[in-house]
Amino acid sequence: MDAPAHDFMGQIEVESNCTASATGITGDIGLGQFTPGTARWLQGKERSLQNIAIKAQPQNPRWAIRALILYDKYLYGNVSCKDWHYAFRAYNGGMQTIDNEIKRAGSCDYKTVEAKCRRKVLKTATGNLDFCKVNIGYPYKIRAAGKKYQAVSVSEPVATARKPKANYPRNEVEGE
Repeated sequence: MDAPAHDFMGQIEVESNCTASATGITGDIGLGQFTPGTARWLQGKERSLQNIAIKAQPQNPRWAIRALILYDKYLYGNVSCKDWHYAFRAYNGGMQTIDNEIKRAGSCDYKTVEAKCRRKVLKTATGNLDFCKVNIGYPYKIRAAGKKYQAVSVSEPVATARKPKANYPRNEVEGE
């Protein structure tokens, strides 16, 4: 999968501040802030999550990180515009909602799609919560947070940042 690994770390930071026990005000749980329904759906769909646990475990870091990446991958493959930007927006605001915005825009251009955002504004004690602004800003926040996790530049092949396999200690148990 050609994916922005550093952005996944940025997403975890944005979602939960890297706190496995985080619980959101709407019942979202764990590092990836999964709703219980989404967590159950992913658990039923993904064998690699079933290998970790019988039931969804969004507060288990191993489960949550894998689930976040698998869900992002699913969204990337199914959202109308094949772009991580839209996969991240779908994670935050729902795939159907993003697809409707893309359809109204007739384009995959970020600014054109953003202009077609139609979501509610929630009045709170501290002001208004504009769900368009929250969702539109989400991939930008992820990318900003993810920059600190980017180990090598985009132009440098990842393989050059790793030691050759021959330098790793031999595993006597496996007979290497």
